[in-house]
Amino acid sequence: VRMLLELDRTQSWRISRVLLTTNPNEILHESPAPKGLSLIIDAAERAGATSASAKQARGVVSAFAGLIAKFPDGAVGLKGALASRVPRAEEAAMNAARSKIAQGMSQLLGIKAAVRYVASIVCPSEGFDGLADVIAVAGYKDLRRLRAGPTPAIFSGRTCTKSADASAPAVETLEGTTDPDPRTRLLDDFSEMEHDSLVLETSGEERRLVLAPDQPPLNEPMTLFFAQRLSRSLETVASGKAEHDLIHHTPLLLSDVNTFDTLIHESLFTASDPPAVTVERFGFDPGVQRAKPEDAVYRVGQGERTQDLGRGLRRATIRAVPRVPDLLKYTFERVGLDPSEYRMYRATKKHIPPGFAVVIWLRAEGATGPSVPVVL
Repeated sequence: VRMLLELDRTQSWRISRVLLTTNPNEILHESPAPKGLSLIIDAAERAGATSASAKQARGVVSAFAGLIAKFPDGAVGLKGALASRVPRAEEAAMNAARSKIAQGMSQLLGIKAAVRYVASIVCPSEGFDGLADVIAVAGYKDLRRLRAGPTPAIFSGRTCTKSADASAPAVETLEGTTDPDPRTRLLDDFSEMEHDSLVLETSGEERRLVLAPDQPPLNEPMTLFFAQRLSRSLETVASGKAEHDLIHHTPLLLSDVNTFDTLIHESLFTASDPPAVTVERFGFDPGVQRAKPEDAVYRVGQGERTQDLGRGLRRATIRAVPRVPDLLKYTFERVGLDPSEYRMYRATKKHIPPGFAVVIWLRAEGATGPSVPVVL
């Protein structure tokens, strides 16, 4: 058909998807735009289709164009409305919407990155049964300033202080110290940005690393990674209503692609194989929602499973960030852990704007509720 009608690859692919289904929602979603359909009808008429059949087809295309015009955003609005009825279309619709937000916010903030990478290594808390540490490795690949002026924060966290309660959570360096300067957590071997390119600001109990006004130079891509230990930050055993714990990722800067790796020790969260991942919007409170993962009032889209990459680091490679395997190996060696004892999972999301969060749900031992967040 493609050769007969002299269609390009995109048109022929779209029309073939339409012909392979009888579901009207999928037909509407997969159909080429009215202009493309008109070109196909013209080609069919040149190839010998009757005038009567071409006229009938043009009437259908005209009705399709009228349907699209009823939606505020045209074809985008129609596809968004169809997303819940065409499962594979939902993520595409979400990506398109988040892309619009991200493009605007990147211009407002004056900075963006090609890739944001985050690895969360979940290991037992030494000396504390029922608790787990999260070793967080995070950074940006090809971070670049789009215009001069803004000084956005690239890192924000609580001041590191010791608590009288030895079991209380703490934000620490990889070595377990509570150095309050976040710049000590920068991974110099994997970063191109100098320490003096980052300004330390304090606001109450919060410490922020803010880009110096002239860093990075305009439109010059830079790479930056840091690591820290969130000691005793997860509960591994169900207690009361809390049958899950969660890892909460909220970006401060825009990235075209966000990749989240979760590496879990073989003795922990064995019911999360693989864990579930959701995108939550403004208002999501991990302190409250962790107790009731079925609460979907802030959720964007459906919950889904992370990709199971097996044990160890053999499948850690990411084409966009070639040094990820070395980064993870370095981190495991520095904290004295064996990566072969860890199950690895991956989730990749495009365009996560600030204020939205990617949440990795970990099912606690002894939980009796649903293992995956339920969208009501």
